[in-house]
Amino acid sequence: NKQIAYKLGVSEATIKAHVSAILQKLGVDSRTQAVIAVNRIDNSSWQKIAN
Repeated sequence: NKQIAYKLGVSEATIKAHVSAILQKLGVDSRTQAVIAVNRIDNSSWQKIAN
């Protein structure tokens, strides 16, 4: 999170909040699980997740 925050010029807390929101929307507990979940999603499902 620290490296991402530095590169984007935002706080580490901001990154943590966004990652948490993404994990929650995907219904997973880790970034690893998120990668697996995203790889299983077809393009038509992206619109539902984005909202």
